[in-house]
Parts: sequence; structure tokens; C-alpha cells
Amino acid sequence: MSVIRRASVLVASVILAGAGMAGTASAAPKAAAQSPDAAAGYSCTNWWKVYGSPHVGIQISCTGGYFTAWVDCYKSGYGTYRHFGNRVPSGGTSTVWCDVDGNPVAGGFTPS
Repeated sequence: MSVIRRASVLVASVILAGAGMAGTASAAPKAAAQSPDAAAGYSCTNWWKVYGSPHVGIQISCTGGYFTAWVDCYKSGYGTYRHFGNRVPSGGTSTVWCDVDGNPVAGGFTPS
């Protein structure tokens, strides 16, 4: 894991710890089946879409330690942005939602 990636994971963890659930804007790849920040010792399912009126989001399940799901969403007229889900223990499922009219384009997890 690069120094820049580690620093971004640390910053995301601090934001989550201080604010509970945070949403931040970020440019990101258009699609990814697996998390690019997958950590050694973690085993995760591929993320899957979940639907709740009027939101669309993703869920991901992992073992190996506490983790937080993230999703990159695309919204017409706004662009791509990132949201973080709930922090859960090993074996749990983290859920994260896009804004209304947002659509998940990539997702993964961050050890937390």
C-alpha cells in the first residue's frame, strides 16, 4: 500500500471517527468489482447493490477486522462523489447509500 493511499485511509478513518458517518466528494475510477484498498488479512465479498426508496447503495461483508464500506456514486449534473458507510466488526455487513438520483459505479472497503 502506497504512502499516499495509507494517508488517505488514515484521514478517512479520522473523519469517520469524528463525524460518525461522513460523505465527501472525490474523483474515482468508473468501476471496480473489488476494493482497490483491500488489506492483507481481510476477506470480503464483492459489493452488491441494495435498493431503498428513493436511494440506491451497496453492501459489502468482510472478515479479518473492523471495516467501513465506501461507494463512488455518479449523479447527472453533479459528477462522481464518495460516501462512507457504517463501521462494522469482522463478519459484519456495512451498508452505504448514494444520494437521491445517484448511482453506484464503484465500491469497496477501508479497514477501520
